[in-house]
Amino acid sequence: MRDVFYTILVIWIIWQIIRNVSAYNNRNKPSSQGNTAKPNPSDRISSAKSKMAEQEGEYVDYEEIK
Repeated sequence: MRDVFYTILVIWIIWQIIRNVSAYNNRNKPSSQGNTAKPNPSDRISSAKSKMAEQEGEYVDYEEIK
């Protein structure tokens, strides 16, 4: 009886792992709408600056002095 329980448990764990991996891959897959170009890093910086400006004052870029 224990062997049956362990077999079912191992199958269930493997099924959960496969399901989570496939969900992760589907979530990170690029959309098939033809928009496969990667965003420009400067676009992310400018959008981050605009979000910061909306939330709390002005974004100030600084350089660390050693």
